[in-house]
Amino acid sequence: MNVEIACTLRARLLGLYGRDAFDGVLMLVPCNDVHTFVMRQAIDVAFVAADGAVLEVHRDVPPNRRLRNGHAAATLERFASDEPWF
Repeated sequence: MNVEIACTLRARLLGLYGRDAFDGVLMLVPCNDVHTFVMRQAIDVAFVAADGAVLEVHRDVPPNRRLRNGHAAATLERFASDEPWF
């Protein structure tokens, strides 16, 4: 599986925006707050703690939503899929 790390402010703000396809997972670090404003398709989101534990998973998040987990150190995003994360 392809994992891309977004660690700059610009990369984290853009996330998956503007991509028609992405075969993998985008890891936003540090990140505990994501939005799907201006997105054209639904995404899956997982909030991850500093120790790597998955705190929360949201599947098929439609455009124009905002999700937050104050305990997360990173967030994983991918285009909505029925497939397992890894």
